[in-house]
Amino acid sequence: MNDLKNNFEKCTAVYRNTGISEYDDNPLIKALPPLYDARQVASKLKQLPAFDIKEIELNSVLRTHMAYRLTYSFFQPLSQHLNLESKISLMIRKGYIARNPDNGLYYSQLQNGYERVITGDLNSFVFKGIETTAEGLSLFGCSGCGKSKTIERVLGMYPPVICHPKYNIVQLPYLKLECPSDGDLISLCIDFFEKVDMVLGTDYKISHGRKKMGVSGLVAGMCQIANFHALGILIIDEVQNLNEAKSGGAKKMHNFFVSLVNTIGVPIIQIGTHKARSFFQQTFRAARRITGMGSLLWDRLPKNEQWERFLKTLWKYQWLKDAKPLDKEISDLMYDRTQGVMDILINLFVLSQSRAIVTGKETISPGIISSVYEDEFKPVHPMLEALRKNDVKMIKNFDDLMMPNIQQTIVNTTNSLIREIQQKQSTKSKDSIFYSKAKLKGLDQDMATTLLNELRNLQPDISLEEAVSFLEKEPLVKEKQKPNKVSVKDWNKLDHDDLRYLFSKKKGSEFYQELLKNRIILDLNALVS
Repeated sequence: MNDLKNNFEKCTAVYRNTGISEYDDNPLIKALPPLYDARQVASKLKQLPAFDIKEIELNSVLRTHMAYRLTYSFFQPLSQHLNLESKISLMIRKGYIARNPDNGLYYSQLQNGYERVITGDLNSFVFKGIETTAEGLSLFGCSGCGKSKTIERVLGMYPPVICHPKYNIVQLPYLKLECPSDGDLISLCIDFFEKVDMVLGTDYKISHGRKKMGVSGLVAGMCQIANFHALGILIIDEVQNLNEAKSGGAKKMHNFFVSLVNTIGVPIIQIGTHKARSFFQQTFRAARRITGMGSLLWDRLPKNEQWERFLKTLWKYQWLKDAKPLDKEISDLMYDRTQGVMDILINLFVLSQSRAIVTGKETISPGIISSVYEDEFKPVHPMLEALRKNDVKMIKNFDDLMMPNIQQTIVNTTNSLIREIQQKQSTKSKDSIFYSKAKLKGLDQDMATTLLNELRNLQPDISLEEAVSFLEKEPLVKEKQKPNKVSVKDWNKLDHDDLRYLFSKKKGSEFYQELLKNRIILDLNALVS
């Protein structure tokens, strides 16, 4: 906390009018980023990986790692993402209306929160009649459809901390929690204090986050900290992990989430899978505020124009030497193998590139896509089959998507490529010894290469020593004999089939006739006639 106070300039609020009176009268709202239109939001949400066409010429190991960029730096905004951003923008600003420092509501909320901490009673208050303007939103969908990633992109449009020196407020525009696997409500509350401490450098977990306080005491502490730091919105992800038995039953879980909105007065988004959806729909029908902004259901991406646009954008990022354009056959196959689940699509695309590089094919073919799907995505086959059949009951059985360990696959692929490169370098180094020996025997580089390839074709497992031994058995190129120089006057002493001997016996035209007679040259005149 002291670090923030000593560095106000790094997070000091910049106030801007919006044109909306209830917003412009509230410094907590005026310090937020501007209200963007749909085109501006899409531009800010969009994320594309670094890509340079020259990278395609790099070695296979580097290109495999570059393709992996897509798993963490690719986000293509769709209409559902823009809709979610619009709701979050409205929720944050609406939630601040009843916590305005300029009209005293912020401080009244603090006094009420302090009273609840002291008494341990969530219904206690000092100032009566202070209404909350906060509402809740639920976001449900199958694993891998991009819920968490979209939330992160939207929250990235807001600064994590805003400092208001005039009001002595350190504002938290958002805070995101993730329910631990098989967790209970107490664990979730403690995670709240840990996350605040992580952002602000405080020690609220020690002062407010002790397990012995119980759920009510912890919620009261959360209320006080959330109000003190003007928390804009609280996101609770993976709510399907909350264990009903450990949390004291469905009624206690229901009361917990209703209390978060009604007591803390902070907008809340619950994110979970179909398993969480059934629980929330059943228990929160009468809780208007907890679902005041509605309940969004995100499923797989349907095979429509949005699918085509998404895949077309993704397809541009290939680190392959022979990348082919996207066609209907590939698009149809990719949809069948992923059923429009975006996480599966991106991972399948990355691993297909990796397979194309390793095999040396350098292009993504239907065969490669199918083989990667069969080899790497077995854990999700049952879920994808349920999606193909549109079997709702069956889909609920696959609440948690067991994605392939793509990081380990990339590591294995890289190690395989490194071994292959090292083996080639070792072979090249050994071959150079053979070429040196061959040069001593009178063979140039091309002849030596041809000979070595022929030896390996005849005997695939031939060793370097055996190949060199073959060279040393006998000379492959006979040394050129120096010509025997004979004086012209001694030509008549040479062998009778030597042209120089014939020349010494016949001069001029007689020499020509002698060549014809001995059939050394052709008689062209006789041949023509």
